[in-house]
Amino acid sequence: MKLIPNILSLARIALSVLLLLIPAASGLFLIIYLLCGLTDIADGYIARHYHAATTFGAKLDSLADFIFWGIVIYVLLFRTDFKINMFIIGICIIIAAIRLMNFIITRYKFKQWAMMHTYGNKLTGLALFLIYPFWIYWNLAPYFVIIIPLLSALEEGVILLISKSYDVNRKSIWEFKRTLT
Repeated sequence: MKLIPNILSLARIALSVLLLLIPAASGLFLIIYLLCGLTDIADGYIARHYHAATTFGAKLDSLADFIFWGIVIYVLLFRTDFKINMFIIGICIIIAAIRLMNFIITRYKFKQWAMMHTYGNKLTGLALFLIYPFWIYWNLAPYFVIIIPLLSALEEGVILLISKSYDVNRKSIWEFKRTLT
């Protein structure tokens, strides 16, 4: 059971690379894209639920995420008619700046590089995952999605500023009991 999360992360890497070989707006692309998302959900769930989490597994999962999102961004920018306006780019730059500040706060205040597993961050991941099919397959520009990452980044920043200790698994700013520990 301990190897299953790592096998799922390796499968996500292989499936991500396979996305480069498939037409970007095809049904097969969407199926493989969704399988990548399912492996991401499953590897974390299995690792936590069955106490199979390891340092290597966490790094492998992060590598798989990096490869997946790098390939998706490449496909969006160079293999589709994806067009984005300056307002969205500006908001993305603001979100990236807030996330960078959160990393810096985490590093200097808590002596580590990490990102919290808040509900907002999980919802951000889901929203970002859904952008591709909404935009490419249904021609729906999900502009509302930029609000979720912005609020999530701000929430994490507030948690970092008010907390005395770092809890990677803190779910929300509304968990007051953890701010004083």
